[in-house]
Formats: sequence, C-alpha cells, structure tokens
Amino acid sequence: MTIIKEFNYEEIKGFKFGKQLFGKPKMFSHIYFIDGLLIDTGHSQMRKEIIKTTEHLAVQQIFTTHHHEDHTGNVLALRKQFNCKAYAPTLCCEIMKNPPKISFAQKITWGERPPIVDLIPKDTWIKTPNHQFQIIPIPGHAIDMVALYEPRRKWLFSSDLYVNSYIGYFLNNECISTQIASIRSILALDFDVLLCSHNPQLKNGKQQLVKKLQFLETFFERVALLYNEGLQAKEIFRQLKLKENNVVKLLSGGSLSKMNMVKSVLNHLEVGRKKIHMLSP
Repeated sequence: MTIIKEFNYEEIKGFKFGKQLFGKPKMFSHIYFIDGLLIDTGHSQMRKEIIKTTEHLAVQQIFTTHHHEDHTGNVLALRKQFNCKAYAPTLCCEIMKNPPKISFAQKITWGERPPIVDLIPKDTWIKTPNHQFQIIPIPGHAIDMVALYEPRRKWLFSSDLYVNSYIGYFLNNECISTQIASIRSILALDFDVLLCSHNPQLKNGKQQLVKKLQFLETFFERVALLYNEGLQAKEIFRQLKLKENNVVKLLSGGSLSKMNMVKSVLNHLEVGRKKIHMLSP
C-alpha cells in the first residue's frame, strides 16, 4: 500500500510519503517546501512518487538535514529534476561521500541512498527570497543532524529530533545524553509549530517536544539508578520490564533495538566513571 498526502501550513507545503508491501504503512517520511527551498528529499523506496508529486514545485535549492537514508534518498534525482544546488551541513557532506552501510530493516523500509560527492556545505544560515533559516546542530540521533529555524515566523523544521513522545528503539550509534542536550537547547527557542520529518505537530509543538524530553530523561534516570546498584544491561532490561520489537531487531541484525537505548545510557555513565577515575589522585 502506498500513501501520499499533501498539506499546507501558512506558506509551507508538506508532503507525506509511505509505502509497505502488505497492509498500511506504519512509517512515513516528510519533506517540506517553502519559498523555493526543499527541505530533505525523502526515501528512495518512493523515488518515482516523490519525483512526480514535487515536479510542479519551483524548487531553487535543496537542503538536507542529515545523512540518513530517509532524508538523502532522492537528493541526486531531485537536484537533476530541478537543476538546482543541494546543500547540507559540512559533516553531512563528508559522510555522504561514502555513506555507512544500513541494515536490511532500513533497506526494506526506506531503501538505499547513493554516495554524493558534491553537496555544498552550509552551517549557519540558509536564505530564500523572503526568509532566513538558522541552521542549528541537534546531534544525538545522528552526529550531523541539524534543525532549521525561522525566528521571525517561529517555524522549526526539527528533522528527527521529535518523531514521537515515546521512542521504541534506537540505532546502535545513537546517543541518548546528546539527544537530551539537543532537545533542551531547542526548547530555549520561541516556536510552536514542529515540522518533524516523520510526525509533524502543527499545534503545541513545543509541548510535544517537552514530552519527548521527559520520556528520555525518565528513561535515563531509571537505567542509571539500576546501573549504580551494580546491574548489567540485560538485568536492567528485565528489571524495567522492557519489551523488544523482535521483528525490527532481527531484520536489522540488532542495529535497531530497545536494548540500544539501555546501552546508550550505560555508555554515557561508564565514560563519566572513567573520567572521574582518571582525575582521582
């Protein structure tokens, strides 16, 4: 089943894409168009649909928020379609020259993305004829991820910072403590609409992001408490009565799992202990 939806928020056009071989899609990617700027390019599993759906837009430039395949899957195709320049954060530009391999689960959900050797680095502002968007680093989910913020209109294009107020699993290279810090920094901004790449919140966006922060902080604290009692990862998982999405874990070879969330907390705590030990006389 394929789902394509278009919606408008003020001058912003949003596009929602999802595809699943059997049944209704559960995962969607969103791309946004405002004042000649296309923000992200969606996943290659829906390349034909995305090219067709966006062909009427007057795209003058493309900006990619980070290197993950559901954001970069159609950069080359859309850049060719619109004969325009494609920008990304400097770190994303470097990563995309030789992007890391992805799991089977990611391939069947989003599809692959080809290397891109000539993305143009942009790290502070990206301008359109009528707007200036501040480029704000928000690492944690991905080391190169950024948000776009239009302070005059109070629009926040939050990439994957939100996704949902509850998170069921992590990639094996996600960092929960860095995510928490990124959310805290974004919450200091003045915004209401949260133009998320998977789950946009057109009302009360800041409140929804607060819920995400509270979830991550609570999860971190519960894991830390058990770690300080001497429990290891598997014991903590059982004590917290966490449930794994075994299908996702199996199809991803473990690169996507709830255990990765526990391990991310433990990695942070163990690094902190090592630093204290090194500073001890």
